Amino acid sequence: MAFLLLTPVDVIIDSREDSKHPDFKKILNMRGLRTAVQPLPAGDFLLLAPPDKQPILVERKSVDDLANSIRDNRIWDQSKLLREAAEKDGYQPLIVVEGWIGSLEKYRGWRIQSVLRILDTLMLDFGIPVLNTPNPEATIEWIVAKSKSLGETKDKKILRMRVEKKPMELNERILYVVEGLAGPTLARRLLAYFKTIRNIANASISDLLKVEGIGEKRAQEIYAVLNTPWREM
Repeated sequence: MAFLLLTPVDVIIDSREDSKHPDFKKILNMRGLRTAVQPLPAGDFLLLAPPDKQPILVERKSVDDLANSIRDNRIWDQSKLLREAAEKDGYQPLIVVEGWIGSLEKYRGWRIQSVLRILDTLMLDFGIPVLNTPNPEATIEWIVAKSKSLGETKDKKILRMRVEKKPMELNERILYVVEGLAGPTLARRLLAYFKTIRNIANASISDLLKVEGIGEKRAQEIYAVLNTPWREM
């Protein structure tokens, strides 16, 4: 599916984000930005730019959203989709996390170093910068300031938004499956060591521990995912 923006705008708001937070569009308009609501292939906001600058595709998460996506391992699929959507059209991907990250340690008992390791994986391995803001109001203030810094509305590109998905090649599909088990870095190490998904599935915990970076807890998690019978919800 494709659509064409007929007039220049500063910010495109994803239609799902707009349905959940319609006040965002109202505030951005009041602050002098021109907005459009359209379905985005990934992310919540697209900050447009003149031809000599790079548009920014923004995924917005509260700290609780971040925690939930880490807990059920969706963070890697979501980030990969954001990165691929951005690369496809020449955007800069960005994840904005709203709230105090330290609350995950204080109120959920998570080790802060584990949370920071996930964030540094997003930045260093996925190439997606992470911006931490204190609250949604601050995020909106940043969008206003950043959008204005990208130039005048009239100079911003009228973009043809492409949302069709290119089928993954077999090698990409293999990596995609294993990334769901261990994230991008460990997935490559697992495949380099075991060669096939079947071999990973047949590996014992002691076999998994032979891979660099796989500790006892992670080995047990991977083994459990691959060997626990599925129950219909």
